Amino acid sequence: MDFADIGKLLSDGRNLGGLGQKIYFGLWNDVATWPTEPDSPLSLDVAGALTGDITMKPGKRMYELYTTEDAARLDINPIGEEGGKGYELTLKGFAPGLNKKLLGFMNATKNEDLIFIAEDNQNQKYLLGCELRSAKFSAGEGSGTGSTTDGRRGLGMTFAYRTHSLYEYAGSIPLTAAVTP
Repeated sequence: MDFADIGKLLSDGRNLGGLGQKIYFGLWNDVATWPTEPDSPLSLDVAGALTGDITMKPGKRMYELYTTEDAARLDINPIGEEGGKGYELTLKGFAPGLNKKLLGFMNATKNEDLIFIAEDNQNQKYLLGCELRSAKFSAGEGSGTGSTTDGRRGLGMTFAYRTHSLYEYAGSIPLTAAVTP
């Protein structure tokens, strides 16, 4: 690999933190093809990017999940022993309210293998899930009715995904059902 100098990499000085108010999810088993990881990358830029689109099986698609503004975030944490380092990505969000659809989502996904695409405020997307590993529900911080009338009523959720490398996902988000070939 050809290494390069790494300076201040802010596009036009922009570096607004956080995620947008939409997170995208789907079932891991519904994925038909995955984007590819770099193979023998020649540059740092190539080493940090997936190539291609995630596609879904016929009749399947990904879905949008609303999260309260400034409540969603993606944490990247190193994991592993010496010689076996990797990363755990944790996607956190908060959905306001305790309606039936949201409660049903939590009931249906609590033990499922999932995939997520999270887009940050710089329009960079991150894929949580790959051909070998899914994202899983791991916690629900801040869920409930709140304790006061001005409290926070809704469901907090955290999903975790473990991976050997970090990548930006530049592909599309399959929000319409795939058609039979």
